[in-house]
Amino acid sequence: MKKIILSLITAMTMSLAMNAQQIETPFAYPQAPDTLSTLEDRTSYVIMKFWDNCDFKKVMPDTAKFNRAFRDYISFVPYAYTDSIRKSANALLNRFKDNPKAILQIAEQADRNLFGPEAPFWSDEVFIMFARSVLANKKISNADKAPYMEKVKMLNSSQVGANVNQLSYTTRHGATHDLYNQNGEFIAMIFVDESCADCSIIMLRLETDVAVTNLVKSGKLKIVVINVGEATPKWKEEVADYPYEWEVGSAPDAAKYIDLRNMPNIYLLDNEHKVVLRNMSVDQLLRICENLNLQQNTTTKE
Repeated sequence: MKKIILSLITAMTMSLAMNAQQIETPFAYPQAPDTLSTLEDRTSYVIMKFWDNCDFKKVMPDTAKFNRAFRDYISFVPYAYTDSIRKSANALLNRFKDNPKAILQIAEQADRNLFGPEAPFWSDEVFIMFARSVLANKKISNADKAPYMEKVKMLNSSQVGANVNQLSYTTRHGATHDLYNQNGEFIAMIFVDESCADCSIIMLRLETDVAVTNLVKSGKLKIVVINVGEATPKWKEEVADYPYEWEVGSAPDAAKYIDLRNMPNIYLLDNEHKVVLRNMSVDQLLRICENLNLQQNTTTKE
């Protein structure tokens, strides 16, 4: 399989280089030498050398050409060594450290290609590399920094091992509650929206699962269901019959604090509100609950 991927990457590199010569991009892209045989080595070489033939004075003002080149550049990220990506990104950004307009232009493309809904793939680590260049630049206004600051904070607090951001929400009964006031050895945060076709099935599976029920009743597991839309009458009617032990609320601004680019989304937190797992499926959650319930029953018998 790896040989197939390597062949595809080699073909892609050659194709991109040929396209550059056919004026689809304004400069010739590098080609990895045949002496480099591994996928990581070849793509890392291309990443490191990608901008060597670029005439930035001509490319940067031409938005379409720069955007195309940056997309091609990013296409090698999933396969290259992290250290090579970091060095390449730093070299590109250092070239424009005294040009805040160019830094913002680069960061905008990083946002589009590594973070946003149009991105061919998401890479939090690499996006943050580019976002931090905006935050560190003293010539960039606070207003221009604000969206990147918000995204960096949100992503950092959504990683496994991190403490999630504090989140306030309105419960199904109209009270205002905070996530940090919810206690349990584990907390399953389930984020849904009204467009979710599978959410009713997810809730039914959780509600009828014996292990989940046992864990909730014992206090070992806390279920927190958050609607990321408004608390409409329709939503209130739908959640009215959820188990009373479940914490159910609505937080339209939740995506500012927690990474919810995938919906529905399940996070598992520990008793200190640190992320144990993220972007979970309901099947994963049920398997974990089954194991926790077995451990609980074994401990009780002892």
